[in-house]
Amino acid sequence: MKNILITGASRGIGRSLAERYLKQGDRVFAVARNVSDIAELAREAEYSGRLAFAQCDVSSNAAAADCINEAYSKFGHIDIAILNAGISGSESFLNFSADNFRKIFDTNLFGVLNFMEYIVPKMRESGSGTIVGISSLADSRGFAGSAAYSSSKSALSCALEAARAELKSSNINVITVRPGFVRTDMTAKNRFKMPFLMDVDRATEIIINGIESDKKRINFPLPTTLLTTLVKIIPGNLFDLMMGKYRIRIDG
Repeated sequence: MKNILITGASRGIGRSLAERYLKQGDRVFAVARNVSDIAELAREAEYSGRLAFAQCDVSSNAAAADCINEAYSKFGHIDIAILNAGISGSESFLNFSADNFRKIFDTNLFGVLNFMEYIVPKMRESGSGTIVGISSLADSRGFAGSAAYSSSKSALSCALEAARAELKSSNINVITVRPGFVRTDMTAKNRFKMPFLMDVDRATEIIINGIESDKKRINFPLPTTLLTTLVKIIPGNLFDLMMGKYRIRIDG
C-alpha cells in the first residue's frame, strides 16, 4: 500500500487518479480548493481510513506547507506526490493584463513549486520518493491566444527537468507528464476543435502505468506528441507565419 498525495483532486485528471489509487488499495491525501466532492468520496465505506483531504489554494506557499505537514501527520510519509492542480485560460496581448497572466503562473507553475519546496526535504530525509508534475504538450511553443498557459507549462517542464537531474542522487524520481487534450471540465470550456481528444479514464491509466514503470517523461497521445514535437523544431520564421494565419490554441 502506497501513500499518494494529489493536488487538484476534486475533478478531472486529479479526481480520476485519486479514485484509481483508492480502488487499488492505496491511501490518498487529496488536495483541492473545493473539497465538497472529495468529502462525499471520503464517506464511502470502502475508502474508510484511506482517504484524507485538505482544502488548499496551491498558489499560497504557506498553504502548501500546511498541506504537506498535515499529509505527513496523517500518513507518516508520502511515496508519490502528484502535483496536478492547474488552470486554463487565454491571455491576448491585444488586450493584455499582467495580473491575469500572473494568476495562471501562480497556479500552473508556483502551485507545483510551492509543494516541492516542502516535500523534497522530507523525501530526501526518508531516502526516496516520486514527484509527478502535470505539465502539457502545450509547452512546445508560444501559441497565439494561449501565451499564459503555454509559457506557464513550458516553465514548469523546464523546472521539472532540472529537478530530475538534481534529485536523482537523493533517490527521488521526478516525472514530467505532458498530456494533450483530455476530456475534463476544464477542456469542456474550449470553443475550438481539440484533435485526438482522450477520455480521462484512459489518460489516468497511461499516467499510473508510466509512474509504475518508473518513466521520466509521460507524453500522450502519440499523434499530438508527434505534432507538437514537429512544431517545436520548425524554424521560427515558419512558426511565425503559421501563427499569423491561424490562431492555434492548445490548452491540453
